[in-house]
Amino acid sequence: MKYLVVTLLGWMLCVSAPVWAYGAQTGSLEVIMKTFSFQYRQAVEAQTVEQRLRHVHEMQAGILAAQQAPMREDMAETFVEGFQKVAAKLDGIEQALLAGDMVSAEQKLQQIDRLRVEYHRLRKRSFWQWLFGGR
Repeated sequence: MKYLVVTLLGWMLCVSAPVWAYGAQTGSLEVIMKTFSFQYRQAVEAQTVEQRLRHVHEMQAGILAAQQAPMREDMAETFVEGFQKVAAKLDGIEQALLAGDMVSAEQKLQQIDRLRVEYHRLRKRSFWQWLFGGR
């Protein structure tokens, strides 16, 4: 009987641990940005103004959530600056889409991708930065 109880408790811990871990991560900046990235890819692939506009609205909501998410103190100012730049580009994309200008919207989407590359490079620290500190 003891063996059965211990086995059941062990099984319950194994099954429930990933659920608890996910619950702790849902507000994390990484999860928010992965969702943003998915919406970005969907917006790029969208064929109609309405579809693209829907994904732009989702990305705008993602940026708002990212600005409120906990982030590294040493990079908070840089992250906020990047979020503001992306938010401005998204507003421009929204205006272009509402005007029916898919070409301009596509160009602004590419600018968001360039911002992503730039800020991901800043976010990742080299071995020497970890060793000696600094950005």
